[in-house]
Amino acid sequence: MAKNIVIVLAGGSGERLLALSARRAKPAVPFGGHYRIIDFTLSNCVNSGLSEIFVLTQYRPGSLMKHLEFGKPWHLGGNRSTLLVLQPHGASEGLSWYKGNADAVWQNLHLIQERTPKCVLILAGDHIYKMDYRPLIDFHRARGSALTVAVKRVNPSETPMLGTCVVDDGRILEFEEKSTNPKSNLASMGIYVFEPEALIAALKQDAEDERSSHDFGKDILPRIVRNGEAFAYEFAGYWRDVGTIDAYFEANMDLVGIKPAIDLDDGEWPILSRFPDQPAAYLSQTSSVTTSLVCDGATVEGKVEQSIISPGVVVEPGAVVRNSIVLHNTRIQTGAKVNLSIVDKNSVIGSDSKVGSGIDFTPNRRYPSLLTSGITLIGKGSYIPDGSTIGRNCVVEIERPKPGPLRIPSGTWFNNSQS
Repeated sequence: MAKNIVIVLAGGSGERLLALSARRAKPAVPFGGHYRIIDFTLSNCVNSGLSEIFVLTQYRPGSLMKHLEFGKPWHLGGNRSTLLVLQPHGASEGLSWYKGNADAVWQNLHLIQERTPKCVLILAGDHIYKMDYRPLIDFHRARGSALTVAVKRVNPSETPMLGTCVVDDGRILEFEEKSTNPKSNLASMGIYVFEPEALIAALKQDAEDERSSHDFGKDILPRIVRNGEAFAYEFAGYWRDVGTIDAYFEANMDLVGIKPAIDLDDGEWPILSRFPDQPAAYLSQTSSVTTSLVCDGATVEGKVEQSIISPGVVVEPGAVVRNSIVLHNTRIQTGAKVNLSIVDKNSVIGSDSKVGSGIDFTPNRRYPSLLTSGITLIGKGSYIPDGSTIGRNCVVEIERPKPGPLRIPSGTWFNNSQS
């Protein structure tokens, strides 16, 4: 495994995550209380014995670079391992910002040419799953293919957002990227194993094609599939693309319960991360917590039900958090009620406020296809004044509130810096 290299694609803006990715790269979005999304991909690499990893970034990389910390949380960065975070090269080399994820790898082709690896793994840095890559690589070598794509059967309702494959005896016959009427529910997981020579040749051809969007799913994979050189490796375990608010919320909720869909308490396959140095969570005499995750540094004096309470969160007496995700260092003040909501880091929900309130499920007017299920999103560092009421399917970002409570109806996008 040490003779293979890994390239993690972590430069996407994650626009469908709305306010969650407005100030950070999608792979750096917090997940499951302690973690960030990219932790799952990196932990899979380390647990699979892969120790030479390159993370390609572009969009708002600051928090991601800080989190990765040169690989220390994953025991990388020593004499026998590597974790490098690479941003686009300067124009002085005749290169520019990445035009797509295939172009990102093309601009860093020297990583492959200098190391002459046996295989190159191209991985998405924004999916939630636990996977041993060794059987995948063994399958790839046994088939002698130019490219092997990890695939999983998904609910047909999810296929329009994913690339799908038609497969016969392991060989991919057709590949469709985000088709509205796909022929299969066998979805690409964004996990590719390439023969180095085949990858270099494909990237060179793509770079010379002026019509290309320089994307693996749209351009590289279809071309290799047409040549009959691509195979599919079917994965049966848990996997979620958390590219939308609904998917992100559901994947977080999959962690809550006695038998979570993905086991984070697995000593044989640990999910590693950069954990904050904080004391144990404190639950007061007035607290009530059921079916929830409460992280280190949190203080709960109110009621928490079916929720994830991240490090440093404070739930004051009389406050209620239900079916929600509350991110780091947020304060839910006395008497506030948060329901079916995601509250980003460093926010304050004022006393006696209601977030995710009412029975009006009007879709968000600005993002009608992205917020329909009733989830309300409070942006990072927001301050919701005392006594405010915020409906469902809202996106609210309030950094400098005016005096007095707010009334924000369902389906509203509200940003006070632009209002």
